[in-house]
Amino acid sequence: MTPQTARQRVRGELRQEILAAAEQLIRDEGFPGLTMRKLAGRLGCAPMSLYSYFADKQAILRALATQGFERVATDLAGTGGQGGVDGLRELMLAFVRYAQDDPVHYRALFMSGSPADKADCPDEVNPAYRLVAERVAGCLEQGVLAGDATAISTVLWTTAHGAASVLVTFGHRPADSPDAYAAAVVDNALAGLRARPATRL
Repeated sequence: MTPQTARQRVRGELRQEILAAAEQLIRDEGFPGLTMRKLAGRLGCAPMSLYSYFADKQAILRALATQGFERVATDLAGTGGQGGVDGLRELMLAFVRYAQDDPVHYRALFMSGSPADKADCPDEVNPAYRLVAERVAGCLEQGVLAGDATAISTVLWTTAHGAASVLVTFGHRPADSPDAYAAAVVDNALAGLRARPATRL
């Protein structure tokens, strides 16, 4: 290993240490609790030293968002493997379960109100959304769904994200069973899309 490679590895490890501490700070104190000063205090360093790795707080949030979306996508990648509408349904319900299982992480990624949330927009930036789009493309090829692929993907992403947000915010209020609520929301959306081709948004 060359000295330059070693330095790059150390820098990468320190960068990950900063991101891990930032994520824990958000978990402990909420999104507003993340400041460069508090983060430096947790890491036992001067605040100015953090700027060698990240330009500002927003750069840290963008890096956390990128990692978070990739983590969610990795966790969901094996879901809905049977394809078709059933596989798409399974993927959407898995997303809702993820939000319920880790509401702090879900809020930080999808409900923080940060400029980093631009990565939550349904496009190629978000690998979790991309999984939905891939499943939708498969359904269109099979002829089990019809219409504009982007419109279908966006509607279904909105459906899953909406159900997840309601459950994270209000808990059991929508129904006696959160699972039954999520299934009903997803099933109604899929039924509507199967009954009528989706038009471009």
